[in-house]
Amino acid sequence: MKNNDIYNCLSIVNVKNKLGLQEIHSLGNIIYVRCPFCNSTNGAMKLNTLNNSYICKDCGESGYAIGLYAKNKYITNKEAYIRLIKDSCEVEDNIRTSIVINNKKSNEELDDVYRIFLNLLTLNDIHKNKLLKLGFTLEDTKRIGFKSIPTNENTKIAICKKIIKNGYELCGVPGFFQDQRLRWNFVSHSGIFIPVIDNCKIVSLRIHLDKMYSTDTSDIWFSSNNKYNGTKASNNIMILYPEKEKIHLIKDNRNVNNIIIVSEMLLAYKIHKQYRDKIVIRSTKCNF
Repeated sequence: MKNNDIYNCLSIVNVKNKLGLQEIHSLGNIIYVRCPFCNSTNGAMKLNTLNNSYICKDCGESGYAIGLYAKNKYITNKEAYIRLIKDSCEVEDNIRTSIVINNKKSNEELDDVYRIFLNLLTLNDIHKNKLLKLGFTLEDTKRIGFKSIPTNENTKIAICKKIIKNGYELCGVPGFFQDQRLRWNFVSHSGIFIPVIDNCKIVSLRIHLDKMYSTDTSDIWFSSNNKYNGTKASNNIMILYPEKEKIHLIKDNRNVNNIIIVSEMLLAYKIHKQYRDKIVIRSTKCNF
């Protein structure tokens, strides 16, 4: 038997399938299942496909794949090892055990994907009112392209399918990844997507969170560098230059009195709206 075959036979994914553990949902390299020890129905048991471990947040049972199989079959770890090696492997419908990180696509390709992606999203009333209170008009929200971030897993997977159906690849696009069943999905937080512009192209998305992280930041990058088939986002600079109809990138030097440097993307758009005769730069100093 090849090393890869042995690894798959002893993997937490194979053990899950052999034991018939009910999968509740999955995220990245984690599969949440109904715990076979306390029979929790909320996916309290977490299976880690990277290190083949398990832990239940309700009853505290924890360990590794072979031990999980042994406890459920009432046999020793040695007997469990022999059975798993001898029996056929069942991992076809699940993710591979290693994370693959992709090179980022070109700005032109990112612009294509992000534009169709944002067009499939909406801005809910809560976020719309929040932006209005910050001084944006409804016309501003449409022109800039602010969108609420979906958090429902089925909705997100359906959106990815629509993008792919339109002829676009999600491999190499920061924020997108494949889940345990190799379905394309995207990272989501409760908040607002903010388009980041470079030379009139959307090259990345910033997330303005509804609730701050412990680091007291309200803005993070739309990135999937820790996910399977994910892609890391770059720390982009955005420069908003005064022009009647467009927002675009300027690279030449200007009078420093006409330049305003801000820390976050949402603030950049807000300041740009208030000071139309100024160049507004979102600095790279804040790297979250």
